[in-house]
This record gives sequence, structure tokens and C-alpha cells, in this order.
Amino acid sequence: MSMIKKISLCLLFFFVAANLSLADDLADQTYLSQISYKNNKLTLVTKKRLVDEKRSYSYTDVDTTSYSYEAYTQSSTDIATQSLNRSEVKEINEWYIYKGGLRQLSDLEFLTLIGDKAELEQVTGLEAKSADARNFGNILIGSGVIVMIGGAGLSASSSIITGGALTMVAGFFVNAFNHSPDHYLQPDYAQQKIDEYNIALKYKLGLSINFE
Repeated sequence: MSMIKKISLCLLFFFVAANLSLADDLADQTYLSQISYKNNKLTLVTKKRLVDEKRSYSYTDVDTTSYSYEAYTQSSTDIATQSLNRSEVKEINEWYIYKGGLRQLSDLEFLTLIGDKAELEQVTGLEAKSADARNFGNILIGSGVIVMIGGAGLSASSSIITGGALTMVAGFFVNAFNHSPDHYLQPDYAQQKIDEYNIALKYKLGLSINFE
């Protein structure tokens, strides 16, 4: 075998080996990109559950009538009781945002991740207002409890103790009406942003657009 043939075979061998190594590297990189996508992609999961609500109402009417005739008095009492039992099954639709199929994201975490600063600022403001209102409610509750306990200990008038009780109840109402909702966002908005985020992530990782 001539020297030229030997050199040609060696070059061919190195060329094939280099291509195989490059193919292995590309396959490894593709596999790593697929894993990264699965661990970071966003999904919106909806759940439906049935809640059986039962309500009972009871009303009692006591009617007493007295008749007086000279030295005799006669009384009659009518007692009427009405009861109403009501049962209603409600379907509740819930939805959640997951990262990588495992970690549940709050609205604030989701907006931070997708980079929607305008919506994030709005939701943060709404949550801050609710938190301030709940803090005020807690102050009312604490003040009411202190007034009731202090009033009872100092033998204060019933109006002061009643005022403390009403203050405490008002605090509970303030907290109840300013409870943070499950979501500040609408599910269709969330789904649109999830699709945009996942598509951008595929492009970033060099994956095909239809990879799931």
C-alpha cells in the first residue's frame, strides 16, 4: 500500500471518528436540552370538585293570648315550628400554574418569571392594599379584646365592654372582606403567557417547536 493511500485512509478514519464524536455531542446536548425544558416548562392545570352544601333553618312562633273576665283569667298558647332543610351540590372550578409539573407558582411568582412588569406591579399593589386592610383588622381585633378584658377586670360599664366586642367583630369582618383571592389573574391570560413562555424556552434550548 502506497504512502498516499495510507494517509488517505488515516484522514478518512479521523474524519469519520470526528463526525461520530460530533454526533454524540449533539445527541447529548439535545438530551440535556430536553431535560431542561421539562424541568422549566409551565403548565396550567384545571381541577373540578363538587361541594355538597347543606343548610338548615328553624323558626318557632310562640303566640300567647290571655282573656280576663271578672275574676277569671284564661290563657292560650300556640306554638308553631317550621323547619327547612336544603342541600345543594356546587361545582367549583380551580386552576393552578406549575413549573416543571411539580412546583406550584403563585400569581406573583408567575408574573416575575414571565417578566410582565406592568401586571406584576398592579397585582403587587392590590395585594399590598389587602395586606394593609388585614393589618388594620388585626389592630381592631386586638384593641377590642384588650377593651373587653380590661373593662371586665376594672368593672367598667357594659357599654364599654360591648364597644370592645363590636370593635373585635368589626376587625374580623375587615379581615374576611380583604382575604387574598386564589388568583388575581384570569386563566385565559395565564394560558396565553404560558404558551409564549414555553415557545421562547424551546427556541432558547434549540428544540423543535412541537416538542413536548
